[in-house]
Amino acid sequence: MSSPINPAPGTPEDWLRHAKSDLAVARDVEGNPEVLPNQTAFHAQQAAEKAIKAVMIHQGIAFPLTHDLKELVKRWTNSGHVWPPALANVKTLTPYAVESRYPGYIHQISRAEVRAAIEMAEQVIIWAETILNPPPPTLSGIKSK
Repeated sequence: MSSPINPAPGTPEDWLRHAKSDLAVARDVEGNPEVLPNQTAFHAQQAAEKAIKAVMIHQGIAFPLTHDLKELVKRWTNSGHVWPPALANVKTLTPYAVESRYPGYIHQISRAEVRAAIEMAEQVIIWAETILNPPPPTLSGIKSK
């Protein structure tokens, strides 16, 4: 049995739960001088990636095993959905998935870049939540008291 706290494995809700967990890690370690900025950005990227995949599963859109956010957005739009303009820069998080985790493959990113990555991940999760948990429809023509 699944619940909002413990959704069934592999469901959109489970993917979103994992996305939120990655975001929590990124937020928690953002200011920690012992944690490299690249490692923090990795968790922000993972949060965005998992949130996008949650919505894709919810909508029945297949995706390959990839960390390429540009590819995921392309699959989203190719399936007839509109990608939110406010999330257009999500693809800039892609290098944080792999290259940033290994010394010498990418520069050590700045704290400002980390902050931007976290903010983008937050926006993607909010977007995903509105699709997975839309507000109930309002009844037009009914006067409220």
